[in-house]
Amino acid sequence: MRKINQLIRLFTSVGISTVCFTTSNAQKWDDKIIISQCTDTYTIVDGQDKPMVKNSKTITYESNSNSIVYPETYAMYGEYITLDKITGKGIKKYKNITPENVFYDDTKACFLIGYISKKGKKCNASYERTCTDSKYFTRIYLLEDYFIRNKTITVIIPQALSKYRIKEMNFDGYNIVTELTIMDNNDVYTYTINNSDRMKEESHMPPASNVYPYLLITGSFEDANAFYTWSKMMADVDCTIPEINTLLQEINKNSKTDEDKISNTYHWIQENIRYVAFEAGESGHRPDTPQEVLRKKYGDCKGMALLLKTLLKVQGFDARLTDIGTDEIPYKMSEVPTLASANHVICTVFHKGKTLYLDATYNYTPYKYIPQSIQGSEAMIEDGDKPLFQIVPVQNSNTSIDSLAYQYKIQDNALVGKATYHLKGDMKEWFMSQTDLISQKEHNDILSNNLNADSHNMTVTNAKWIEKDSRKEWAQFDGDIVNKSGVQHVDNELYLELNPHNNFFTARIDTTQRTNDFYFPMRCNVVRQASVTIPAGYKVEHLPPSATFSTQEGTLTCSFSKRGNMIIFHQKMIINNRRIPLANISKWNETVSKWKNASNEQVILKKIQ
Repeated sequence: MRKINQLIRLFTSVGISTVCFTTSNAQKWDDKIIISQCTDTYTIVDGQDKPMVKNSKTITYESNSNSIVYPETYAMYGEYITLDKITGKGIKKYKNITPENVFYDDTKACFLIGYISKKGKKCNASYERTCTDSKYFTRIYLLEDYFIRNKTITVIIPQALSKYRIKEMNFDGYNIVTELTIMDNNDVYTYTINNSDRMKEESHMPPASNVYPYLLITGSFEDANAFYTWSKMMADVDCTIPEINTLLQEINKNSKTDEDKISNTYHWIQENIRYVAFEAGESGHRPDTPQEVLRKKYGDCKGMALLLKTLLKVQGFDARLTDIGTDEIPYKMSEVPTLASANHVICTVFHKGKTLYLDATYNYTPYKYIPQSIQGSEAMIEDGDKPLFQIVPVQNSNTSIDSLAYQYKIQDNALVGKATYHLKGDMKEWFMSQTDLISQKEHNDILSNNLNADSHNMTVTNAKWIEKDSRKEWAQFDGDIVNKSGVQHVDNELYLELNPHNNFFTARIDTTQRTNDFYFPMRCNVVRQASVTIPAGYKVEHLPPSATFSTQEGTLTCSFSKRGNMIIFHQKMIINNRRIPLANISKWNETVSKWKNASNEQVILKKIQ
């Protein structure tokens, strides 16, 4: 990930006058600490070399608990943001902060831990910061980690710096009053919030940038061309690779076609260069040289993309470095040219009339596959002095498949046979990346567990990979299965339970205290199938009906059929839309429940008299 994510975190505060009307939120039973009053001010000022931003914030906390509470204020700072002052009664702790999934960055924070002994009592905290380069002043979140009774956010922009603008994001449904006034040749934007719930991280929620209200600051770049010029300048590093011909001979020892060369070059990086997110200082935007990435055998997205581009260009391919925003960013670089618009870098290749979007941070997908995290995103592709903007194609759910099939025969009152697992696209990437996180000793266990039912009532042996080459579209592993609970023998009848009960996304979504929409990790097609040979001397007495259930998010089906001397159970969950609105979760739960009930129906075989 690019350094912009860090800077967004650093500057996050978690005339025309307009009002956003909504129902006021009430404090909840677990709001032990509330913010009774908060003022958060940002002033853009002319610096010696470039505009800077001064930030001052004052918070009054109030206890809403009968026990002692410890309100926590934290001010984040780093390479481009200085912490000038922090005051308040309490204990101060200074820490380096490395966010999850980031190898290293330069984010620091000062934590001020206060103390309130009784309900209704208050304590104060305040701090001042300076953003020394306005390019990194990109977003201001309006909510906090605590319930807000009253908060005022003020952004002061000198009319001499009128190129800076504010774009209001995700304001619908919040108590936000906005006002623009002119004072001493300054445009003063004021945002007032009353009785607002705290920001809350929940499992499987959409990205915060798609949920919570914030101010998006534009103007550091005159337009998209200026943004591109700056990014291109940052990527202007030495791309010389010593003994590159020897390296390419190794990479292409089995290559026969141009497509083989692209595939094998991409695969070589997948196998030999480890992806790490590195967000520190200028390195957060300027990629490592290809030579340095090769030496260290690891790199961030920028360094890996530049290495891939360099290797492909030497082979004669039209490869270009490309800035892109992942699915966490709900706006385009061409429309909102700020550092908040791009958080990733890939390599784009134009080859034989086709455009290939190569993301070198993916370890287990073939070069032609487009990861869902960038599908539908705008790509800013290097193209001389001006950028080439393209929208990355959105592929259907069938490009990401998780498929498990059982082939059974009935033996000793059990379902006995083979289980085969197929994985494709993001499902392949996710599963195989997870296996990287466990020890080699546990690899067979994870294969066996995924071939088994969720209740682990089957016996799985000989689980092994059949195909795991990242260059191949499909990954495959299988194992031998004994499913004793799948057959019940009563008098002259066999009752077969064919639903393997091994599914993603079928757990009931708890809405008791949920405040956000539900967000699936990917659009996908989850398939479960079981086939069983009808034993000699038996006939089909009952086949359950097939069923189809549809929601805005996708389609759920199950079917039971007879083909020759085989009974086939087929179940599918197609997720087309990743986001379930909070109001629709109950309907989704109900639909999944009906689908599971239909899938759980038993097949009855009767002995022929």
